[in-house]
Amino acid sequence: MKKLVIALLALSVSACGLLNVQKSPYRAAPEVREVGYSARPGDELRKKVMVLPFLDEKVDRSQNVVDTARRVVVSDLMRTRQFVVVNNSDFPQDVKSYLKDSKAYDMQAISKIAKALGVSAVIEGKILEIRAKRIGDEIGVFRKVRASVDVTIGLRVFGTKTGREIMTTTRKATAEAETTRVAENSYSDRQLQEDPILVASGVSKAFKSAVPMVVKAVEKLNWEGRVAMIDGDRIFVNAGRLSGIQVGDILKVVEEGDEVFDPETGTFLGYAPGRMKGTLEVVSYFGKDGSLSVIHSGSGFKENDRVELY
Repeated sequence: MKKLVIALLALSVSACGLLNVQKSPYRAAPEVREVGYSARPGDELRKKVMVLPFLDEKVDRSQNVVDTARRVVVSDLMRTRQFVVVNNSDFPQDVKSYLKDSKAYDMQAISKIAKALGVSAVIEGKILEIRAKRIGDEIGVFRKVRASVDVTIGLRVFGTKTGREIMTTTRKATAEAETTRVAENSYSDRQLQEDPILVASGVSKAFKSAVPMVVKAVEKLNWEGRVAMIDGDRIFVNAGRLSGIQVGDILKVVEEGDEVFDPETGTFLGYAPGRMKGTLEVVSYFGKDGSLSVIHSGSGFKENDRVELY
């Protein structure tokens, strides 16, 4: 009888233990994040660039031609997964108001404003010349016209940190394409130069050949972001998931250094390294490409302070 009581007591204690385990408030739960953790494939952050509306030496040519050229460059830059292309609509002013006689942009003025947006480089593209000639022409109501298109384009890239040109190039390309004409007896070379299909083929090829040069030029620039806003212990940074910032990243906050000029020529050389104020820890994202962080160390942070990956 005594052994039976002891056995029943042991079973009772075991059952209570099982109940306690099931109801324990300390039971581990899976970690839940508001967003996916992996925002970049490697260690490199994506730099923000602005691709201005492209220009054309021939002002009366169809706007579709320069729009096609710009789309080619934007698409190729995005395909590298190294850049975030900022919409021109995010620029606080109309970028076309910075045109000089429709020939070129005031790149220094644009770069100065774009720098505050976290943009690393500003890109200007221009169609300089288009020549087309007919190669073959079929007979009939619906005729396919084969043509050769020679295109010359120019491309300039300015680094926003220095406001100086970091790349300029003139490229030429020749492309062959065909278009269909309906019930036309003749088709001049002048008309071919206005044909959207033929021109788009040549323009696209010319600008595609220049994109690798742009990539190499911008790769040399250091990545940096900016403190966009401070709200108590929350600090908002103007770079987020699109730029490759990950939740858990530690960011270094640095003051803007003094400008350094060559004492003999007066040429602007760059900025001296600024004082490090402290570090931030990224905890979430906001907006199109922003991150929310909390203070990890240091103090005295201000809006527009420079931010780097620690």
